[in-house]
Formats: sequence, structure tokens, C-alpha cells
Amino acid sequence: MKHAKSSSAPKRARTSKECSADHECSDDNCSCCGDGPVQLDDQVLSQPAHTLLALALEEIESTGDRAVVIKLFETAIEKFGNEKSLEHAWALLRLAEYAEFMDYAEKAVLIAKELGTAGQMEASLCGLLEARAQVLSFCLEQSNWRDPVPDGGDSDDDVDEDTNKPIVGEQKLVDSLAQLVAAHNALSALSTAVPSFIDAYRGTLTFLFARREAHALTSRMLLVLFDAAVTLVYEHEGWLATSSTAGIDSGDDTRKIAHQAALVWAMAAAECSVDSAVVEARLEPIVKYLASQPNDAECCKLYAQLLLVLCGCYEDEEKAMDAYDLASSKLAQAHKLSPNDPEIKSQLADMGQSFD
Repeated sequence: MKHAKSSSAPKRARTSKECSADHECSDDNCSCCGDGPVQLDDQVLSQPAHTLLALALEEIESTGDRAVVIKLFETAIEKFGNEKSLEHAWALLRLAEYAEFMDYAEKAVLIAKELGTAGQMEASLCGLLEARAQVLSFCLEQSNWRDPVPDGGDSDDDVDEDTNKPIVGEQKLVDSLAQLVAAHNALSALSTAVPSFIDAYRGTLTFLFARREAHALTSRMLLVLFDAAVTLVYEHEGWLATSSTAGIDSGDDTRKIAHQAALVWAMAAAECSVDSAVVEARLEPIVKYLASQPNDAECCKLYAQLLLVLCGCYEDEEKAMDAYDLASSKLAQAHKLSPNDPEIKSQLADMGQSFD
């Protein structure tokens, strides 16, 4: 989506750890500005702050131009001025995460601290903002956080050497993630809607997915955060012995969103080399449910995806092959139920199966 036009006007955008102060330049190759100068269209410039913020988030979702995204954020923040609002604070934090510049996050936290006692929901949202700022601070302290994947670096050796560096400051990571999980739990307690807290986790991790090359750290975060998300899903569905509900009829869309949390967690567990017995035990409630839905294409597809993840966790070759065969069978069943689903077709093709 196009929101900007070319211009020689200067811009400020921080995308490099070498850039530590505000500055102006019109150098297309500046290591801090990186993407060259950007000037927003007059129609866009005339929009209020909240609209500019929405446009920035929309641009991110469409994997738009990085320089345009940053310019939209910065223009929105300029329009917020000295306004003390949650929307202003979240705009600052999202720009901090996107541009990887901690000063914005610190300003967001200052606003949040002033607003944190306004009400229960406001306090929870401010707590989440502060927790995300802590996680961002930790990420930016890691020596490889901004390192790109080397050009042509497709081999495991390249990835291990350049992006799989040890995590520095283990206890701070544990504390930061614990704070983030607690903030999400506080929010989920205010709503029984699964999409709200799953979407909140996805929002928290948007900047992590953009930095997937630092996979040792991002996988660890995904593992911890989505383990908490899975617990919330299981509680919501009544699949835990401690659940306060016998289960809620969530509806197909809600359940689909909820179940994706288990898949994200499982993939992170595989990347973090979690023991297969632990992965099996954690996935048991959802696997039982999925196995009980043989006439639901989405359930068959997700069941197959979870089984394929388990294949990579098993050291026992026979168990891995059994899981693979069952995954193949479930995908074939999913295709029979939903023959036009492109994702199912793609996965069947990857497994060498015909779907005609």
C-alpha cells in the first residue's frame, strides 16, 4: 500500500546500532536511515494520529516499505504531542520495537506509569507495555540481535556461527519473560475470548518474527510465551484437571486461532530441542481433541502438522516413522474434506504425495 512519495527532504529513522542519537540527513546510504528519504503524501499527512498509527500497522502487516512504516509512526507520534494516552504510549513502543531504538520505549514506559492506575484494563495494558519494553531492552543487549543472515548463508554452519550465539544475561531473560507472561495472564483474566489473548501474544511477537535470524533467542521466547498461551487455551477449552470450566463451545474460528498457539509452541519446542516426552505430554490434550474430529479438515490438517513436528523431536526412528505415516494419512483425509485448500496441497506435495 503506497502512503509516500519520493523526496529529497530529510528523515529520521534508526535501523542501526551505530546510530545512537537523533540526527537529520538526506544520504540514501546512511547506516542509520538506511532506506533513503521519505515524504508522506499530503492526504496521509492530514490524517489524525490514530489513523496514522493504524496505517503504520497496516503497512507492517502487508510487509510494506520499512522507511514508510517508520515515517508513519514518527508522524503519528509528532501529532500526539504531549498527550498522555495509552494510544500514544503504544505508538511509541511499537516504533521502538520496529526501529529497534530503546529511547522510544523508555518514553512509552514513562507515559504508562502515569496512566497505570486509571482502571483495571488500563493497568493491565500498561503492565503489558512495560513488560514488552523490558523484553525489547534485553533483545537489544544481545550482540547478534541486529545481525542479518549472511548473504548466501544457507548452510547450518553459517547460521550457527553468525546467529546462534549464546544468550547473554540468562536471568534477565527469565525475569523479562515472566513479567510478560504475567501481563498477558492479567489481560486474559479480563476476557473469556480466546482470540483476544492469542492475538495479544501475536502482537507481542511481531517484532520477534521480523528478527527470526536470531533464532536461538526468538525460539526461546516463542517457547516460553506460547507455553503460557497453550495453558490459557487449555483452560478455556476445559482440557486441564484444574480448569474452572467444563469447556466452552468456542466456535470454529475461535478454536482455529486457539489451536495455532499449540503449533507455534511445538515448533519452538523442536527448535529448542525439548525432550520428545515433554512435547508429547504438553500436546496430549489438543492431540486427543484433534483425533476426535476426523471429519473436520482444519483439525486433520493441524493434527498432521503437530505430528510432523513430533517427527523431528523423536530419537526413536520407528516412532518418528509412525508419526510421519499418521501425518500423511491425516493430510490425505484433510484434502479429501477440503480439496481446494492450497496449504494442504502444498504439504502433500512436500511429502511426495499426489493429491489429484
